[in-house]
Amino acid sequence: MASIKAKIYRFNPGKDSDPYFDDYEVKTDRSLTIHELLTMIHRDQDGTLAYRQFKCYKGMCTTCMVKLDGKVVKGCAIQVRPGSEIKLEPAAGGEVIRDLVVDFKAM
Repeated sequence: MASIKAKIYRFNPGKDSDPYFDDYEVKTDRSLTIHELLTMIHRDQDGTLAYRQFKCYKGMCTTCMVKLDGKVVKGCAIQVRPGSEIKLEPAAGGEVIRDLVVDFKAM
């Protein structure tokens, strides 16, 4: 079975002095949306990973915005294929609340 490797931005302002990245690997035989990938990592590997778990199921609310390899995308709409190696960071412009969760009101 193939896998998707993800390097994910981590930062808890109340605890960490500087941001850092953690590496994760999810075994899968099908493409996953970024949201699905984050949910699997949170559920199966690291329950401390913070990301916006709400999903409108319409691709319209934009709460799932993240930066994928330097480009801001909707996490619910973009799929990643097995064999991919990706880098996920918070969406640009807002203050990081924790990990991939950004304060969009500050944008």
